[in-house]
Amino acid sequence: MRVPLPLLSVALTLMVLPYSAVTQKPDWEPRYLGNTSLRHAAFMEAYFSEDETLAYEDRWSVYVSTFDPGLIGQFDRKYYIRSPGRYMDSIETWDTDILELLDVNAYWPNNPDYMPSSVGGAEGIVWTSGFLVSSKTDGQLQLYDTTQEPPSGPYNIASNDNTDWAYHRVVWKDMDNDGDLDAITSRFFLPLVGEASTQVLYLENPGTGFSEGWAEHIITELGGDVHFAVKTLDAGGRPYDCILLGEFFNRRLSVVWTENVTGDWSDQASIEYRVFAPNSNQPFDVLVEDFNEDGTEELMVTLYDNAAGVGRVEVFFFPADFRTDNFTNIIVAEGFVPNDIPGGGEVMSPGSPKIFYPSSAYANELALDGRPHKPWVMLSGDDDGCMYILYPDTEDRTDWTYQKQTLIDTQGYIAGKMATGDFDNDGYTDVLVAGYSTGKLYLYTYAP
Repeated sequence: MRVPLPLLSVALTLMVLPYSAVTQKPDWEPRYLGNTSLRHAAFMEAYFSEDETLAYEDRWSVYVSTFDPGLIGQFDRKYYIRSPGRYMDSIETWDTDILELLDVNAYWPNNPDYMPSSVGGAEGIVWTSGFLVSSKTDGQLQLYDTTQEPPSGPYNIASNDNTDWAYHRVVWKDMDNDGDLDAITSRFFLPLVGEASTQVLYLENPGTGFSEGWAEHIITELGGDVHFAVKTLDAGGRPYDCILLGEFFNRRLSVVWTENVTGDWSDQASIEYRVFAPNSNQPFDVLVEDFNEDGTEELMVTLYDNAAGVGRVEVFFFPADFRTDNFTNIIVAEGFVPNDIPGGGEVMSPGSPKIFYPSSAYANELALDGRPHKPWVMLSGDDDGCMYILYPDTEDRTDWTYQKQTLIDTQGYIAGKMATGDFDNDGYTDVLVAGYSTGKLYLYTYAP
């Protein structure tokens, strides 16, 4: 039988094009499964355990912080959820069935950051805490052994600090070339009168497992307070270990690096600092990823223009020489307007971004140019009470256009963070959203 030429052409095309070229791009919107109650749900992360002896669903755990400014001088609550994928059909009862209280021994707990087992001999998390709210300024860096049930701890590795420092993030990296991972962090203290004190530092891992009072090594006091990102950048024919800083109080972006050829940050004389975006408004979070999947990472920054009362998301491109060259940038989302919070106080929007794919199949497919699909961006609106999805318009690597889609307007003043992962091993991404003001956790899935 003779095949008409047009049909033959189509058949041959289907044979040679990547699978993704003939499948429809998934819709941006996941399916809503319901919600459960958790008063003041705020920062949240989901982690997949290293322990391969566990069933897939049991390797997932979610950690959620809460904080109440009305509890003057009182500790706030931390929670955890084991195996959320086993309870996808009963989200309404999570608050009574699987949501567990971890402890109540920190002021204003912030992000629970992952800690690999190589740090202290067992897998765990480090829970950051402290803020600028009166009576909640004394933060900690508390380690928990999450291989135990309930998680054992806490062990405050920052117990040697001498000020009411507030902490938001920890990244693990060998900073002194001794073979173990140290804790990089940034911190701030805002007195009732005067300017904020800020520091970037690392806490030296003593190699004694879960322990307290790690030795502090100040990297810089010129900038760095809330969020930061770590990246190796090439310049002048060699790599440099760098820390990219979103300076919340100074309202600028900067980079600090070591000139030490072995990357030894204990060599204080080799540390350099540069402001590369002096008029960036107020940055909240920074994230380094390959957002357009062209093989080169970029820096995403969430920013708030205090004068205009509106926020945006920008992507900065690393220049040939980060030490001297200009950083070009582009706005990829804007128009974020925070709510007026009862009782006053400063507000801002948006909050933290996180990349994800709607399914493992989509993550593993190749676009027409033979490269992976662009990741999508989950974005907290923070003080506007919403959670967003930034949905790439095209797979063109030079096209930075995103659709800004609202996943949920909680109808509350403030939204918290989000957690994503395939909790139930069905090949589709699940999304858990914290509604701080509404006191809810909202569950979604990309499964049909």
